[in-house]
Amino acid sequence: MTNFSAYDLKQIAKLPPEIAALAEKYPSDILNAAEVWDEPPFPENHIPEIIEIYYGETEVSDVLIINGEIKDFRLRDVDDNTPISVLIDDQHTYLQIEGKEIMNRLGGVILPALFIDPTTLIKSVLGEK
Repeated sequence: MTNFSAYDLKQIAKLPPEIAALAEKYPSDILNAAEVWDEPPFPENHIPEIIEIYYGETEVSDVLIINGEIKDFRLRDVDDNTPISVLIDDQHTYLQIEGKEIMNRLGGVILPALFIDPTTLIKSVLGEK
């Protein structure tokens, strides 16, 4: 059982009940969503500097895109139930849990046409840094 602080419980309480119910199973994802729940989506034509994508509970992003260039990419085994969390410019922006969209603040974000340096891709595939 997760021990939530009084502050955490207050944040979770502002979420719709079906989302708040996921807090015990996905505490960090739900708390991250709760922190920005009342924030507006990104404005029209927002060009992100940094995009981070996380699959599941991990400290390091699985995909890191800086100014449209993939800087890091990790290949891992994930399934349809693996949570997907996206941060844009250090803001929690998108969350999918158990195949359902929980939060989407993308708004007017313009996603980049991606470029990946071949050396970065090879290192990611081989698990090198």
